[in-house]
Amino acid sequence: MADLVQMKIPKTYDEQILNLQEKHGLIIADCAKAKEILKTVNYYRLSAYGIDLLDKQTDKYREGTSLEQIYSLYQFDSRLRNIISPVIEYVEIRLRSCISYHLAIKYGAECYRDRSFFKPWISGVFGKDMFDVFNERVDAEIRKQSKKPMVVHHMQKYEGHFPIWVVVLSLGALSTLYSLMKREDQKAIALNFQTGFVYVKSWFAALVEIRNICAHYGRLYNMPLNSLAKLPPKESQYANSRLFTDCLALKYIMHGESIWNTFVLNLRAIIDECPDVNL
Repeated sequence: MADLVQMKIPKTYDEQILNLQEKHGLIIADCAKAKEILKTVNYYRLSAYGIDLLDKQTDKYREGTSLEQIYSLYQFDSRLRNIISPVIEYVEIRLRSCISYHLAIKYGAECYRDRSFFKPWISGVFGKDMFDVFNERVDAEIRKQSKKPMVVHHMQKYEGHFPIWVVVLSLGALSTLYSLMKREDQKAIALNFQTGFVYVKSWFAALVEIRNICAHYGRLYNMPLNSLAKLPPKESQYANSRLFTDCLALKYIMHGESIWNTFVLNLRAIIDECPDVNL
């Protein structure tokens, strides 16, 4: 039997503070305040915001780095998630509306159940057809919301049949559905955003990742992202794996709508209020 990995021994708040000071060289001017911070945000979660402030060779924080500075990064990131979440929600609802309307008018109310309206077989999880995986997710969501009036109504009156405009699809499910759609249908949806389908497809994936990070209170600030939003040629110099690229994609999706303008104003406000945050 292989040896068990030795886990780290849990530390009290006082031991955590001492470890930050002596082992990592972090400046902590007020231990009482530091303890309150660690009670609010646990040591492990907070330390993630200090990674970029570490000297990789010594494993100590750069000279002059304080706990308050790291906590400021954490607060900035929290506020960043709070202002971007409503924008993602708005986009999600808009995309759902565009897709359900287009598919319903062209193919019928329960079109998402008919394989012939979508691309040929696409390999998904464990080699299963992505079309089948998508419909399994739909069924799982219906079961999850089985007590909601909308679901009860369709179960009783329509024998469990749900039109596409009623089915509640997550942003991830919408992304999957869009990737399953035929090219001409993808292009039709992209016209709603005055762009090409290749851009919309990448924006879907990027926004799904951001939404999941926000939903699980993950870190957005200076965090490398896995899904890269494709940008038009005139903006291509800004394409990278950070949030700014996805914000540019959001700008194209929103086309100057009021909720986008509010987001920009809020973003400027938190940047002005957190001058120590390195952008």
